[in-house]
Amino acid sequence: MSAGIGEALAFTGQARHPEHVAALGYGAYAGVLADVMSTVLRDEIAHLGGRTFFAPGRAPRFEVDGIALLGVALGAARLLPPDDTKWLNALLARSSEEVRSDIWQLGLVRLAQTALGDQDLRIVPPDLAVAAAARGLGPLQASDREPAWQLVTSLTENESGLARDATQLAVFDYEFSRIAQVDLASATRDDLIQVLQSVSRSMKRWTFEHVKRTVRSEITRWHVDNEYHVQNLLWAILAPMFSDLEDEENLPSIGQMHPRADLGVPSLRTLIEVKFLRHRGQSGFTKIIEEIAADTSLYLSRTAEYDNIIAFVWDDCAQTEQHHELKSGIERIRGISAAIILPRPSSMARTSASS
Repeated sequence: MSAGIGEALAFTGQARHPEHVAALGYGAYAGVLADVMSTVLRDEIAHLGGRTFFAPGRAPRFEVDGIALLGVALGAARLLPPDDTKWLNALLARSSEEVRSDIWQLGLVRLAQTALGDQDLRIVPPDLAVAAAARGLGPLQASDREPAWQLVTSLTENESGLARDATQLAVFDYEFSRIAQVDLASATRDDLIQVLQSVSRSMKRWTFEHVKRTVRSEITRWHVDNEYHVQNLLWAILAPMFSDLEDEENLPSIGQMHPRADLGVPSLRTLIEVKFLRHRGQSGFTKIIEEIAADTSLYLSRTAEYDNIIAFVWDDCAQTEQHHELKSGIERIRGISAAIILPRPSSMARTSASS
């Protein structure tokens, strides 16, 4: 983009080409034009509006160039009042008829019309529709996402040039970023596991101060000292996402035993068992695995409501070099669907006084 803007500004002829105006338009939409450049763009769009398009006996050029039309439309939408873009709306209406047989060019023209305020047009093809929606142009149609993804991942060579390649790259980036997001309306067990695996990232903003943050405040530290504190942390994270989240879930009694799981999500048939690893060394790991194995056997033996357990272990000693082996050991227990090990963050390192 910067190269196109530079070429447009360096032009010394009598009038800049429509492609130059389009480059400045893309720059305006991206917010990278300085005020002096914006003034140049306004003047060039006004000059362009005074030209005759689809003139008899002259082959159309700018009139059927979707990339150029879109760039000018984006610049006009950003800098000009609607009354000053009527000529461009009329041109785009004619252009859409001329390029109707070329779905790529038609999509670009429709996108230009959308940029100028027409919200009733369906953007085609699907990869352009998704890429545009990702940039805030037009609504995202759910029915476009799958065919757009198929176009991108099929690696089929297109005949529409670099602009289509860039469009499909934008689709890939957009869809790939959505993989890491949870759909709250239809969250799955895998989504729950993904959220729990990301709790370590949440700890970045956990309050554990070493100096005053304001003149009038005191040093504040949210200590995590036991399983109950970890349960509270998980409840705060999961409760807004899972409306049926239960804490201290009572399970069917077995003889004189009255099992009670830490957290449960009935809709996912999943229990979350929290453990607090307080001691260093192999004995501590062995004890944790034995406790989880016993809990799993007890919890799942008499209930039809739950069929799996996620183990969440807070390692207060931050023995990260042992986490892979601990995780592997826990996940070999029948009924365990995942094990998440969260080390105590280094910013929360215990002092001798707080140990």
